Amino acid sequence: MLQSRRDFLQTTGAVAFAATTGIGARPASAHDEKSPYTIGLSQYSLRALIRDKSLDPLDYPAFTMENFGIDHIDLWEGGLNGKQGDLKYLEQLRGRSEKAGTEIFLLMTGALDANPSKREQSLQTIIPSIERAQILGAEFLRVFLKAPGKDATAGVAPCVEALKPLADAAAKKGVMIAIEPGASELSSKGAFLASVMKELKHDNCRLMPDFGKQKNNVYNGTEVMMPYTVTISAKMHSFDDKGNQPDFDYERLMKIIAAANYRGIISIEWEGSKLKPIEGVKASKKLLEKSIAAL
Repeated sequence: MLQSRRDFLQTTGAVAFAATTGIGARPASAHDEKSPYTIGLSQYSLRALIRDKSLDPLDYPAFTMENFGIDHIDLWEGGLNGKQGDLKYLEQLRGRSEKAGTEIFLLMTGALDANPSKREQSLQTIIPSIERAQILGAEFLRVFLKAPGKDATAGVAPCVEALKPLADAAAKKGVMIAIEPGASELSSKGAFLASVMKELKHDNCRLMPDFGKQKNNVYNGTEVMMPYTVTISAKMHSFDDKGNQPDFDYERLMKIIAAANYRGIISIEWEGSKLKPIEGVKASKKLLEKSIAAL
């Protein structure tokens, strides 16, 4: 099972955490003996089944184990049927996960607006999700960052100012903030997010590369994000006749990930439409397994 960041900090201290494999690296605790990587599943991949009510969110953990053999899962607040604020429901969902033998490693929430005039109000909308993640036993809270403007140099400072109080609040609950590309032009670029992390220098705020959300070169963007990466979203849209993803070269991406000495979860996020959710997730898992084996 995935060792929680709070347990890790209690046993080794924050300095040891930062020194494990370099700045931003997470402890190598989320993998089995055969591979340094664990394939996870994003609940968003099954959104169509949740929306048409053929899959109850409470059954998602067992469904994932039974259909895909995946035991590390994330949750999406939009996929909880409006009950994301019901703490008893979240406790029930955590119990279902434990019973199914799965680990809820991440909760997906919305965007933090770093515009100075909107920052405080936006922060207050994200803060409740920290407690939700804690109740679920999730190590990470996925947050989008809405960086103001189009000037990368000018955009760093307001993002740092917005993220620090969020990271401080999450640290008190033993939850780590994981920023995923998206929400604005600047924050869709891996290089910009890496520059924000470099300036922020906060042990409790890191990055979550998502191949499909990067607007610049996905390979260069992923590479510069890796030193600050704690978990990875493997976006999938479609497959060619050989089972490869035409939008990204997954073997090339895995080489970048391996070269950065990343150890941890790579979570499937199926967003395609040509395959139904179950088939899409299975094809995604097969491609990830093939790409990892090619290393």
